[in-house]
Amino acid sequence: MKTLIIVAHGSRLKESNEEIIKFTQKIKEEANNDFFVTYAFLELAEPSIYDALKKTVVENNSFDIEVLPYFLAKGRHVKEDIPNDIEKFKKEFKNVNVKLLPHLGATEGLCSLILKNYC
Repeated sequence: MKTLIIVAHGSRLKESNEEIIKFTQKIKEEANNDFFVTYAFLELAEPSIYDALKKTVVENNSFDIEVLPYFLAKGRHVKEDIPNDIEKFKKEFKNVNVKLLPHLGATEGLCSLILKNYC
């Protein structure tokens, strides 16, 4: 089964992390079990990217994983930190296909979405 892992920054504020968890749950519901959806945090919250990837393989027997950076800009976390965490995982789990998707801010149609919902 294919898996989507949404990676957010993570926060010391429990409410902020819960917002990501609820967002992930909404996506999971709309996916109608076509693929597994979960979340991970870069820092300050759990699970880490590595832990979420490992759990996906071990518990869900999923070897086709896409990682979506839930970031608007392509800063250091998107350019370096997330890819480095994925590479660390791939060294241990060589038989798993992990694809890093473009960050949320690079999503085609995002401008239209904002105009539709806020203007």
